[in-house]
Amino acid sequence: VATALGPTSPAVAEEGERVAVVAGRERVLELFDARTLRRVDSAPAGVGPTNVVSDGGSLLYVVDTEGDGLLLFRTRPRLELERRVALAGGPYAIAIDRVRRRLWVTVTGRNRLVELTANGRPRPLRRLPTVRQPEAVAVDERTGRVYVTGRGALQLVDP
Repeated sequence: VATALGPTSPAVAEEGERVAVVAGRERVLELFDARTLRRVDSAPAGVGPTNVVSDGGSLLYVVDTEGDGLLLFRTRPRLELERRVALAGGPYAIAIDRVRRRLWVTVTGRNRLVELTANGRPRPLRRLPTVRQPEAVAVDERTGRVYVTGRGALQLVDP
């Protein structure tokens, strides 16, 4: 299926009916029908979007690395930017813990991990130091444990 230039980071949304894809080179967020792979909507996604996660429903969270922010999109009634949260220092990777309703975003320029609410009104809760240049983050939703990697190191963060 054809996408905009520079597609990355697919995320399943709307209970599996849609797939969201960030297209960094064109600076858009695209929404596809999961069965037909036909594009159903797209929206501008900041000045340098890199990654997207979904709450599984109608919320999409996009990291705008060049714009130093986290963008919240709603998919219904149409794909639309609803909120922006400033995250200075080059936010990059993102993971979502749907069980605890938390987002985890790495900030590579500051070697930080930011915990935010994932409730439709994201706000930072805490900032933690990380390994050097944290470029990936994942969360185990069973335990809440967060895994961060960067520069040949793995860091574990317990809730």
